[in-house]
Amino acid sequence: MAFRKDDMFDEYNVKVGTIDWYTKNKRLLDKLLPEVIIADKIVGDSRFQVYRNENFELVFVHSIDVETRKAVADLNKVNYHDGIRVQLTWGPDESYLKVGDTTLEQNYFLVKCVVEKS
Repeated sequence: MAFRKDDMFDEYNVKVGTIDWYTKNKRLLDKLLPEVIIADKIVGDSRFQVYRNENFELVFVHSIDVETRKAVADLNKVNYHDGIRVQLTWGPDESYLKVGDTTLEQNYFLVKCVVEKS
């Protein structure tokens, strides 16, 4: 599927990075589909997962060594009808997910990843 973003994660940005993209992907924004996987990539000791779940939430999971960070963003909080803009940011201490719409007023929100307990 052309929509997959696995190639955006590589050995050059595995420790620190930001990925920003805009999409109108109909599958991602179709509430009738239970889940849409955007990326699932292992690079060295890190794993990056981005998907839209059955609750119409965008989920960013960043696993580093033994720590797993997760951010969940409700896509209903933005005007997603004309597409969305997604930004993922990660580093050694924190990871974030930013979701916005594509309207002129750019409604967006930022979700800090929280460490999941094992």
